[in-house]
Amino acid sequence: MIVNNWAIAVFAVTTCIMLFLYLFFKYSKLGVAMRATQQNKHAAKIMGIRTERVFSFAWGFSSMIGAIAGMFFCVPGHTGPCLHDGTLPARLRRGRPGGLMSIPGVIIGGGLMGLIENFFGYYFPHWKPIVAFIVIILVLCLRPSGLFAKHFVKKV
Repeated sequence: MIVNNWAIAVFAVTTCIMLFLYLFFKYSKLGVAMRATQQNKHAAKIMGIRTERVFSFAWGFSSMIGAIAGMFFCVPGHTGPCLHDGTLPARLRRGRPGGLMSIPGVIIGGGLMGLIENFFGYYFPHWKPIVAFIVIILVLCLRPSGLFAKHFVKKV
């Protein structure tokens, strides 16, 4: 693998975005409001959070991050949504095993998914696209909340 300026820029911007998201959701008023709205919309509304505005901001915020990811994903020569064999690129499948609410879990889960997929793909290249889906299914069966996420159970 060749590390060029493009790969360094992608790594730097991605690291900055992840750090920003961690600090945003941990310490800002809007980030805490977004987390509260995600956990229980009705309780957040009762506590005075304007959930409609939170949803609007979340859609806009996720669109902005998606646009940045799309710009970096669109490397020269690979502008289509699929690669040569018609499967989705591996970078789109890596974040789920870490959990969607745990940023460190997403980072570690994505790294583990990349390592497992590439090591397995080295020995069995034709099975490489299937490995990611098998790992995701195993993680969803064994740890449905993710690797480091807390699973809350409601007792009735």
